[in-house]
Amino acid sequence: MRRIVLLISIVAAFALCAGAQTLIDFHDMPYVYVPTQMPDNYPQSMGLYWDNFSYVTPGLWSGAGPGFRVHPSGNSVDVAFAGGVLCNLTVPCTGMIKMNQPSAMQNKTFTPLNIALSAGWQANNVTITAYNNGTYVGTVVWRLTTTPQTFTFPAAWTVTQLAFTPDYLGNNATIPEGSVVIYTFSVMLNN
Repeated sequence: MRRIVLLISIVAAFALCAGAQTLIDFHDMPYVYVPTQMPDNYPQSMGLYWDNFSYVTPGLWSGAGPGFRVHPSGNSVDVAFAGGVLCNLTVPCTGMIKMNQPSAMQNKTFTPLNIALSAGWQANNVTITAYNNGTYVGTVVWRLTTTPQTFTFPAAWTVTQLAFTPDYLGNNATIPEGSVVIYTFSVMLNN
């Protein structure tokens, strides 16, 4: 009898966790012809803030590089990105996704599961650094090409912030900074 109760408890826990997983794919963003600042609290009610990320409809933007134009789903939907032509002294190349922590959401964290990424204009590395309420959690470095790839985050990451820093590419006068394009992002909210 104890084994049955334990098994039911485990199955219920997995069901609850699976229900909290969210796929962010930007399908409900309005079509835009030029890079536009990502709105905070996207998707609605998740409490995620997007610092130094823009979004764009790749097929409508004449400045989109080859990494913007190959959506893994084959659809022409918006993508989020950081770096590349938008980097300057006022807009840092590092994009951050972080939990907004108003009093109603104190101690909220998220677990990043996987993410589909590419480089926007040319291959580069992206360093992703994770923090939980200001405490360093870990770093991964992924090699991006202009073809989307899906990457899996370390399973132990429970975070309040992810910083995406593309490499500096001093060899390209037109686009000296690397870039990171996000097609989809699977995340699980905690607490």
